Amino acid sequence: RIQILFEEVSMANEKVLKYMLDQNRPYSATDVLNNLHKEFTKSQVTKSLEALAASGQLVEKAYGKQKIYFPDQNNLLCLSEVELKELDDSLVSRTKEVTILRDDTKKSGSILSTMKGSLTTDEAKTKLEDIERNLELGKEKLVTLKTALKDFNPADKDKVDREHEKLRKEWVKRKRMCMDVVNTILESDGFPKSKRDLMEEMGIDTDEDMSVCIPQAGT
Repeated sequence: RIQILFEEVSMANEKVLKYMLDQNRPYSATDVLNNLHKEFTKSQVTKSLEALAASGQLVEKAYGKQKIYFPDQNNLLCLSEVELKELDDSLVSRTKEVTILRDDTKKSGSILSTMKGSLTTDEAKTKLEDIERNLELGKEKLVTLKTALKDFNPADKDKVDREHEKLRKEWVKRKRMCMDVVNTILESDGFPKSKRDLMEEMGIDTDEDMSVCIPQAGT
């Protein structure tokens, strides 16, 4: 009988842990019980979650009478300081290039729009002089860019792009995890305050609070 009980506990722990890792989202004991279609009793699920939290495989957070469990996010892959520095430098460089290209496009569009109208000879000469000056400025910028990119290695760019995308996805995933925890707590009966009050108590700053936004994929 003892051997059978031990096997049941082991099976419950294994299935509960696998489910939590596969979903990687915060759940209460009731959520896990229902999502596993009551394969185990509530007592078994609760004990499994508590045991997994005690062993460090899950994290337990208590909010009033409600307990929430989710996988330990500290086990996620982190970038080294050198990799972060390389990524920051690349982002700064690419941002400057985009700014230059946008300015040039805006100027070209303005010139094209102006030239669509009727011009007198004097106006045409003036515009020609402006175009020639802009052309010279463009040549100077091109020389500057070529000099700056002379030693640029395409392989380094690919590496930075991959790291940037990895960080972007990590940002999206962690933001979703955070908001899932907040929403789960709000949906319970144990927290009577507003979403803003809860986030302030938890010390959570939103992207809007920090005046930042998640970059689009491929940017």
